[in-house]
Formats: sequence, structure tokens, C-alpha cells
Amino acid sequence: MLAVTLGLAGLVYWLYYQLVHRLKAYPPGPRPLPFIGNVHQINLANPAESMLAWRAKYGPVFTIWMPKPIVVLASHKTLQEALVKQGDAFAGRPTSFLWSLFTRGRKDGDGIILCQKERWQQNRMFALRTFSEFGMGGDMMAQKVMLQAETLVDHIRERMDGAKSMVFDPHYPLANCVGNIIHDLIIGKTFAYGDAEFDRFKNLIDSTLKDVASWQMMMCDTYPFLARFFPSFYRYKKNGFALQQWFLDEIERHEENLSCDGDPRDFMEAYLREMKYRPNNENFNKLTLALTSGDLWTGGMETSVTTLRWAIMFLMYYPNIQEKLHEEIDTMLQGNRVNFRDRHVLPYTMATLAELQRICNVLPWHIPHRVLSDAVVNGVPLPAGTDIMPQFGAVHTDPEAFPEPEVFRPERFLSPEGKFANRDDVNPFGLGKRQCLGEKLARHELFLLFVTILQEFRFEKIEGAPLPTLQRSPGMTSVPQAFNCRIYARRTQKQAPAENNNHEGLPNLNQ
Repeated sequence: MLAVTLGLAGLVYWLYYQLVHRLKAYPPGPRPLPFIGNVHQINLANPAESMLAWRAKYGPVFTIWMPKPIVVLASHKTLQEALVKQGDAFAGRPTSFLWSLFTRGRKDGDGIILCQKERWQQNRMFALRTFSEFGMGGDMMAQKVMLQAETLVDHIRERMDGAKSMVFDPHYPLANCVGNIIHDLIIGKTFAYGDAEFDRFKNLIDSTLKDVASWQMMMCDTYPFLARFFPSFYRYKKNGFALQQWFLDEIERHEENLSCDGDPRDFMEAYLREMKYRPNNENFNKLTLALTSGDLWTGGMETSVTTLRWAIMFLMYYPNIQEKLHEEIDTMLQGNRVNFRDRHVLPYTMATLAELQRICNVLPWHIPHRVLSDAVVNGVPLPAGTDIMPQFGAVHTDPEAFPEPEVFRPERFLSPEGKFANRDDVNPFGLGKRQCLGEKLARHELFLLFVTILQEFRFEKIEGAPLPTLQRSPGMTSVPQAFNCRIYARRTQKQAPAENNNHEGLPNLNQ
């Protein structure tokens, strides 16, 4: 009887601590249930929908429990106030069970995405410097993107084999194209379309990104003892370490042929040279290189591929928009190869890409931040150690800022004169210290690939079949469900468009 009484007393205390005492330490939000928090209330496929509803009730700073408490910043003003004006204070990363799994429990994490403080600062600065030396954001990088764009066009035309159209799944061809741009940058090699190693690598990435944002992983992060009961955790762990090992093996191959003469061939060789130059700096090591390479590959490929997949789907839904794009591109480029400077004469194309990034919300969760020093946002005190979720998706789909936010409308980004008008409340690459370091490359990829594809092809739904669903698949990235389309060749035969030199006098903006 005494044991039962003590057990009940312990349970009552635990419930009081969870439901009353801990709640007082955080900004108000939806009341969590014991043990599971608010996990059952979140639309995992489209979390922005849930966040907007809670923002309307609790304001732009509120707490959700997943089941761990995390403070959500759900307005452009609060995101600016925290991530930009107090960038250093909000530049941390969580180091909990799930986030430290692949960093081998290293203090302050590892790599770039899941790292913080000195190791993150040094590795981020090295990556930025190296990419600058490689010409990221300039003509050299544009040439690499165009090489892969033309290879993609050749691949599709080869599959069409002279036919005017065919049924087409754009997923893996786009992944191969964008993946080769990143692979060339990081490890100095590319893969043929249909290569088994690339397909395996891509499948590992897809599975890991899907599992990491599942409710099972949320539970495991709070209660690690539950991991043994979830097959999805074992799959997540197995695939994540397989990806890590793939990069470690590539590092070994680079070491065997390492040369310190001349310019480095790729990021991995540049990093290995840095390790030789700084042998006593523990922030530069093979595991950090493997994790950083994986971070760059995943961040650089998955977001661009997913955006382009959504682009094709929306063109199927809005054929009038596709027609306007074809008309603008044909009129302004006259069949010439696209140049990154051409975005100044393609305002409707730029507006369409901006609207794509707004409505797609490719990163529905964003990687959480951790407050490194006491801060205040919107009058709400946030002590050091508080975990933060920047909710850009809630901002991008705010009906007050974007009437009918579910409608695809490029005109949101056009001035009354028809010029491209960017908006400071649309930030697909994040804000502040943690803003995506591959933003320049991603902007090159999206613009050059999108225009090249539209120069060559037209996309329609398959005759007799319904349009593919716009329902998102849950995961760390907001991917469309698998779909096919009918792709039409716009040119009767492959042409080799001449380099477009009509706009050389225009400024070469890289943002």
C-alpha cells in the first residue's frame, strides 16, 4: 500500500511539474498533454497551418511542446528582431539526443547545420571563403550550372527519342542534374543519369529527411528510451550513418591523391589542405569534414530539386502562367542561352520563382535555434538555453500579408509598372547568422535551370488523368507526392543556343 501511495504521489508531482510549473517558465501557447505535448495537434505535412492558428490566439511568440518545449517566432517582425538584430544570441543549435546522434555527442555539435559556437564559426567562414574562391555567385559557377542544365535537356531529349511528347516523372532527372552541380563542387565528380550509386545516395537522403520530422523522432528526442520501440528510428540511424560513411570513404580517396600544389579541385581537397596547414586546430578534422560535406550536399540539392518539382506541378495547374513565361522568355532571349544577368529583363519569370518559394515553403520546420545569451523578443524574455523555432512558413502564408495565400499568383512580386518587386517578408533562405550559406548558388540554380527547362519544354497533365495532388508529404522538406506529367518538346530538334550577350551592360547582382 505504501508503494502504491508513493507511486501515486510521484505521479501527481510529475503531472504538476509538467502541466503547471514548467508551463510558467515559457510564453503561453496551446496546452500540452502529459507525455506527448502538442505533437498530436500539429499538421506534420504543413505545420505553418497549425502555427498560423496558434499565432492568431497567442500572438507571434508562443510555446509548443514537441514534447520538449520550443518557442515559436511566427511573424516577420519577431524574426527580424531575433535573428537579425540579436543574431549572435540566436545563433545556437540544440544538442539534444536526436540532434547529437550523428555528431557523435560532440560538445556544441559538429558540421555546419548542427554545430554552434567556435567550431561552427570557423567552419562556416572557411566554407564561405572557399566557395568565393571557387567563383560561387559569378560567371564560373553559372557555367557549371549551365553545363548540367544542358546535360539535363540532352537526357530528356534522348528519352523522347524524336517524339513530340512523353509521360515524364521529373524527380530523379532534376535530382541528378542539381546533385551533379553540388557533387562537382564538393567532391569533384559527377554521376551519369540512372547511376546506381547516385540513386542509392538520393534514397538515403530522402528517407532520412522524411524520418527526422516524424512524430516518432519527436518522441525519441524527448524520451530516448523509446527509440528501441520505433523501427523508424533504426532506419533513420542506419541511413544517416550510411550517408556519413559515404563521405568518410570519399575523404579517404581524396587523401590518397591529395596534392597541395595549385588550386584545390573541390571543397573536400581544400578542407584537407586546411587540416594540414592547421594540424593543432581540433575544429578541422575528418568527421567535421564528412558532416559538413553532407550538410552542404543535402542543403544544396534537396531544396532546389523540391522547388523545381513544385514548379512543374504549378505550371500544370496554371497553364496561363506557363504561357506567359514562354512568351516572356522567347521574346527577351530570342532563343539564346540564358545568362544570370537576364533576370533583369525577365520580371515575370523572377516573380514566378519568388512566388514558388513563398508558396512551396520547402523547409516547413527549419532547423531549431538555441538562445546562447538572455534575450527579449516582442517584450517576451527568452533565457539562454531556450530552443527556438523560426516559422518562416507562417509568415509566407499569412493571409494579411498575402491575400488568398494558397493561390499561386506571381503578380504579388510585380510592381504596377510590371517590374520585379522583391519583398523583405519572404525569406526562403532564412535570416541572420544562420542564413543559408549556399544562397547564391541556389539562386543561380533555380533561375538558370528554370529558364532553360522552359525554353525547351512545356508541361501538361496527362490526358484523361486528374491533376496530381497538391497535398504535401510530411518531412523536414515539404516535398510533393510523386507525380507524372506529359512533357512536350518546344523545339523540333535540339539546338545549341548562342551565348546571350545582349545585356552585358546590366549590373551583375548576386542576391
